Amino acid sequence: MIVPEGGDKVYSRTVSAGLFKLLLALISIWIIFLIGITIVYSRLSVQASKSAMLQEENQRLREYFTKVIDIEKSFKRNQELTARLAELAGIKLEDLKGPSKINFDSLNSLRDTSAVRRPTGVSPNNLTPEELVAQHVPSGRPLYGWISKRFSADDGARGKHSGIDFAVKEGTSVSATASGEVITASWDEYLGFMVVIDHGNGYLTTYGHNKELLVKKGDKVNKGEVIALSGNTGQSSAPHLHYEIIKDGTPIDPAPFID
Repeated sequence: MIVPEGGDKVYSRTVSAGLFKLLLALISIWIIFLIGITIVYSRLSVQASKSAMLQEENQRLREYFTKVIDIEKSFKRNQELTARLAELAGIKLEDLKGPSKINFDSLNSLRDTSAVRRPTGVSPNNLTPEELVAQHVPSGRPLYGWISKRFSADDGARGKHSGIDFAVKEGTSVSATASGEVITASWDEYLGFMVVIDHGNGYLTTYGHNKELLVKKGDKVNKGEVIALSGNTGQSSAPHLHYEIIKDGTPIDPAPFID
């Protein structure tokens, strides 16, 4: 029965017990269905959130592993380069790994306090053993100029030319391409005022036709240090620098070392 407030009319309905039970059952099922849907949706939302977090974490891990692989490749390349330089220098890296095996007196002896010559390279005291090895292998150019004549080992019609000629104006600074000891700094009938540096590993470098020498025999020089001023002395038809690299007593092409 439904009795409206303040009303006289009463509404009444008669429902059988079976129908009432059926309605209750349907309402209960609907409520349970709604609760189930809510629970499933909540779980799916949580899983979706976790999935997004996992995807983001996986992306970060992939970026991290990519960086690790790049660092590992770079490290291996550095190791290979160091091994090649050590092989060229004739030095075993195992002998340089322990601090007690490094002769610091010999490193300090490479320093030069001359007021005339100023090294443009890094002081040996600031170098690692691997970098020190590289400093004693010729690399780079003794000066910058136009290459007027290249190396030729041919004794035929072209003739033999044991080095590379750089055409430059007189007075251009000539730098040592590797650290070592000056074994010759004098006049030569063919090369004029010349400097020869022994790098202590089978390599010698020669710098000829200079106008003025800034070093003397017995001087220790560092890579990049100015050792002479270019000129037109000796058997030379124009101002230039004659540059040679000698390995184990044999002149070799300097081109791979300067490019």
